[in-house]
Amino acid sequence: MDKETVVLSYDVIVVGSGGAGSAAAHAASRDGARVLVVTKDPIGCSDSKIAEGIVTVRGVAEESDSHEVLSDNLRLAGGDLPVPEITEAFAEDSEEAYDWLRRQGVRPRIDSKNGGPVVLPIALGGHSHRRSVSHDNGGLAVGHAAWNAVVQGDGVDYIEDSWFLDIVTEDGPEGPVVAGGLIYDAGEGCLIAVQAPAVVIAAGGLSTLYFPNTDTMRGNTGDSYAVAARAGAELVDMEQVQFLPFCLTSPPSYEGLLAGEPVTAGYLGVIRGADGKIILDSVMLRTRAECAAAMVRAVEAGNGTESGGCYLDLTANVKGERSAKYYVKFVHTAVSGVMVTVRQALGRAASEFKEIWEVRPGAHYCMGGVRVDAEGSAKALTNRHPVRGLFAAGQAMGGVFGGNRLGSTSLSEGPIFGARAGHKAAELRVKKMPEEKKSLSSEFEIALRSYLEVFGQEGDRSGSGMIRELQKAAWNGIGPSRSRVGLERFLRQVADFRKQASSIAVSKESIWNQAFIDYVEFLNMLDTAEAVAVSALNRPNSLGAHIRMDGGNTSVLFTKPYSVGVFHAKSGGLQTCKLNRPSTPWSTLLAHAYHGLKRRLELKILWVLPLALQDRIVEKKFRDVMGSLETEKPEAERKVSNGEELEAA
Repeated sequence: MDKETVVLSYDVIVVGSGGAGSAAAHAASRDGARVLVVTKDPIGCSDSKIAEGIVTVRGVAEESDSHEVLSDNLRLAGGDLPVPEITEAFAEDSEEAYDWLRRQGVRPRIDSKNGGPVVLPIALGGHSHRRSVSHDNGGLAVGHAAWNAVVQGDGVDYIEDSWFLDIVTEDGPEGPVVAGGLIYDAGEGCLIAVQAPAVVIAAGGLSTLYFPNTDTMRGNTGDSYAVAARAGAELVDMEQVQFLPFCLTSPPSYEGLLAGEPVTAGYLGVIRGADGKIILDSVMLRTRAECAAAMVRAVEAGNGTESGGCYLDLTANVKGERSAKYYVKFVHTAVSGVMVTVRQALGRAASEFKEIWEVRPGAHYCMGGVRVDAEGSAKALTNRHPVRGLFAAGQAMGGVFGGNRLGSTSLSEGPIFGARAGHKAAELRVKKMPEEKKSLSSEFEIALRSYLEVFGQEGDRSGSGMIRELQKAAWNGIGPSRSRVGLERFLRQVADFRKQASSIAVSKESIWNQAFIDYVEFLNMLDTAEAVAVSALNRPNSLGAHIRMDGGNTSVLFTKPYSVGVFHAKSGGLQTCKLNRPSTPWSTLLAHAYHGLKRRLELKILWVLPLALQDRIVEKKFRDVMGSLETEKPEAERKVSNGEELEAA
């Protein structure tokens, strides 16, 4: 590194520019704070942008959808791990968050009958009410909204192609206090020391740990968790990594991409093992975690395909003469982007639901994250001090979803908690910025030296190669199937990887030093992977997205819920703690269980009815929520449905 360190001063640093980061920056700037957004990808290019663009909005379709009901849905789906004050905040703010997205340019289709947004006709798995709003341009609309909030926001500066390296803290009378952060600006080829009293971490998740078994952006290298933990923050529920059940196994260029949600299964879809027998029915009513667990257990029992997957069988949905067109219309409305992927990867017959799809779980989302309160402020155990000035939002924060995230909630979570964190961070702003730059503290100098010493590091290993080795080890050790033996083996591998990190060769170049970037991301992935493994070891039974093949299943009816916390101990290494959570009242649990059992029983009965009767019943169910379909589809829609548009392209 041959360029001098640049020193800047701001009120708030926001790391990440997706749905959460953009909302945080926008909120803080509106409160008068001078904000710097740091992002390694172009502004707005995040998981939010490549999502299906479906947003949870409470009460948008049914008046009976109260705040309490939505909060209960989140907690019950998450195995009682979510923090009540956080799920209540989600329920309270979902409408305003969606209004914010619309003000930034997100445009839903409008229902001509009531003037409101068009809502998906069937509640997504785990939701008790219809509250999911889709958008024609999918996540592109949300990505543009994020871009708009940052680029056109007063008081917001941003730097792209920049890696946030670490939070710098100083010792305060009540524990660590944020002093700012270090950044590697690859385009300019320099390190930047930013003095700021607040940092909002909104840098996404960890799913790149499992590549190619993921449908997310490549930038999800666990930066959020590693950076926060190194600064002294506590992480929570890190064992709860969501694996979408239905991701493609082939061809190689499509491996890991999403092929559908539980609701895609319709009223008659099922999951089959390699032997053709049903391993899970009533799929549309299941959560993602339930579907993934059934598939993982089938594979472990020897009933999986050669690619380690199972079969999603949707063919029964198109056998009825009357109901088939409703099902096709529903799927193409709910997950249009997914159907394009299926058509391209598996062919026309599969996209017309005439053939079963081979699928396997793929990493999608981390429900764990930085331990914070409902405003995004870092929290800590009573015998520890929280990091003052540290905030988290979006996938970086824990406590929202626990053991399972319901479909369409992430695009609400981002602006909900991004705005909350941004407002709170702005409260720490310096009322009057100094006229001259203050000299860097010793803490900054120490942090700077530690990174400057990496440039020119000699060795016989490459960061990219070690990342690939870590990804293979992570899929086997902390992937969807876990055991004590596998977790302990993986932790030994982590220790070996740490020793080898000093052998990674890094050139002295300052501009776009990819070897330095790989080195930084490798260490972040390593720190994050260790937190996942340690947390998983401390939850011996299966719960939510955490599947222990050598343990039993945790029942929310008979087990006191708890979250696993993890943090860096002063003596070195990671230390864990148990965080007790309040149990959902029995009355709510039983009502929820009864409602779910009743709905699943109805679908089971459908399966044994004669086709003609089954067809009429399913048609009525669709008509009740979708209305009557026109006999002739618009030309554009016919092309998408039968693949003509793709062939013409």
